[in-house]
Amino acid sequence: MDSDCILILDFGGQQAQMMARKLRGERFFCEILPCETAAEDIAGRAPRGLLLAGGAGDPDDAGARHADAEIFALGIPVLAMGYGAREMALALGGQLLDTQISGRSAQISFSASPLFEGLGESERFFSRVDSMELPEGFCAIAYAGGGLVPAFACEEKRLYALQFYAENNDPDGLQILANFAGGICGCEAWWSMEAFVERAEANIRAEVGEGSALIAISGGVDSAVCAALLYRAIGDRLKCLYINTGLMRKGETALVTSTFRDALNMELICVDAGERILKRLEGVADPSAKREVVEQEVMRVFEDEARALGHVDCLCQGTIYPDVLSGATRRAPGFDKCIEPLRLLFKDEVRQLGEVLGMPKELTQRQPFPEPGLAVRIVGEVTREKLDMLREADAIFREEVAEAGLDRRVWQYFAVLTNIRTLGQRDGVVCQEYAVALRAVSSQDALSFNAYRMPYDLLERVTQRITREVVGVNRVLYDVTGRATSSIEWE
Repeated sequence: MDSDCILILDFGGQQAQMMARKLRGERFFCEILPCETAAEDIAGRAPRGLLLAGGAGDPDDAGARHADAEIFALGIPVLAMGYGAREMALALGGQLLDTQISGRSAQISFSASPLFEGLGESERFFSRVDSMELPEGFCAIAYAGGGLVPAFACEEKRLYALQFYAENNDPDGLQILANFAGGICGCEAWWSMEAFVERAEANIRAEVGEGSALIAISGGVDSAVCAALLYRAIGDRLKCLYINTGLMRKGETALVTSTFRDALNMELICVDAGERILKRLEGVADPSAKREVVEQEVMRVFEDEARALGHVDCLCQGTIYPDVLSGATRRAPGFDKCIEPLRLLFKDEVRQLGEVLGMPKELTQRQPFPEPGLAVRIVGEVTREKLDMLREADAIFREEVAEAGLDRRVWQYFAVLTNIRTLGQRDGVVCQEYAVALRAVSSQDALSFNAYRMPYDLLERVTQRITREVVGVNRVLYDVTGRATSSIEWE
């Protein structure tokens, strides 16, 4: 995108992505690469600085991941955090002695280093602080009680190491990142969605040329924003295809079609594949198998419709940066060229881009939704009856959350139809009906999350409505499980 950037070398875990989002929030562009990326390749990209993030354990452990030691001799400023600080120390001739504190906070003071410009004393949480024999030319640049050295550096070579990370809602941590990127590396704070649009449009026009392009609209934020960006760049040469899987939430298909046709004035080809997909799901109970069935059938429908459209020069996909980093990218066969205009953006940036493009908030602020749709929010086999029950229960939950004014505060909230059936009464008749589980989580980016503490009176209203209005459901549960043992979805 631009050499005026910071490259983040990822040693594993979630810290690299968290640091990338914080840097971009300060308008410094950054990209993430595997920690093993060769120094020669890094030098060829000519970044303004390097940040080492992620990892666990010690660099001298068996099987530990390592950076190319030559990166420290490139003359590029380096900020190593957490595990990266230990990696830097060992790579340059230092020694790890022992762990002094772990999993607690401590008050620290900063020396007069450009990395800590504008900072005084600060209380920080430390996952781990080691005592070290520092490499030659390095000295402590932050201090804590008991002789702790939470940060050290070789100012002459612009090599810095912190034994902590910028935490959530941490202004001092953000200041340190901004000092490194702007003050030490000389990066320009140019990154914004307005700047991205200008560059992305030019890239799209260059890639597509005078040809035509096709994009599949899933109903989610990523594909919708990608389509709006493409339309802005190449106009009516873009064809949009929406496949209704029959596994969408209540009112979803109507929202997508009306938004594209009425609000965005874009042509949208709609295909109803609900019967076809539901038939393929008969007898399938395993979540991963359901996901595979839906993905395969959607791909077949897409290929059939693409052939019916005739020659299309370019396939477009709403791949975003977390997909790229996790390797969760797929490409439909049969196209000579594929472009992914959003492949450098995080989810929150995609939402910001949608607002810049003038898209309705009903689309840009939608919750994340799994590609197989409600199929993976039904425990066990998917049937039409179960889909109808889940749609209604989910709609009631979403309506009540919105009515309470919490829809912008909760990252994600939805209903799950369990395979638990219990005895109850309906209209005076004893019957066996299903239990619905409600799930709500608070998060910034889905990298970490906590169960959201819904007000009890709201849960009570939702429960009363679901058990009264949704025939076949007589019990409502609330899932309060956090990140430590579960994922957000019930797969």
